[in-house]
Amino acid sequence: MSWAIYAMRGPGGVRRLDEIPEGYAPPSLGTADEVVAMVREVVPAVDATKKSWLVLRSDDYDVELSIGKGVDVHDVTFYLNDGPRSIPVVMEISRRLGATPYDTESGDFLTEESRPPVPPPLTEEEIKANKPKWWKFGRA
Repeated sequence: MSWAIYAMRGPGGVRRLDEIPEGYAPPSLGTADEVVAMVREVVPAVDATKKSWLVLRSDDYDVELSIGKGVDVHDVTFYLNDGPRSIPVVMEISRRLGATPYDTESGDFLTEESRPPVPPPLTEEEIKANKPKWWKFGRA
């Protein structure tokens, strides 16, 4: 399960996504080429084969980054595939872009102490619906 982090230049003083005024249009972070160049400063081995979808993988992080298909980039979405290990690289890229990263699950801005969402426990009905039938295992 990946963890989505949304980053943009928000209005001053906004600490939660739900505090952003309705209809707010974030200013540009730069052109797509400029954004890729800034990401490359942090992660030189970024896979930018598809410019709108960047892949950042190493032993320390596993992140995919959507910058959209427009000429100008106004916001980005990071998809952290390995949880909190990727927070430092996301925060550094966001800092270089001048953007504030927000946890889309909690709505709070991302910090080093942030943690990915934990799915709620299954209900009794979900457990029953997902329980494999004994006859599907075969017999030895």
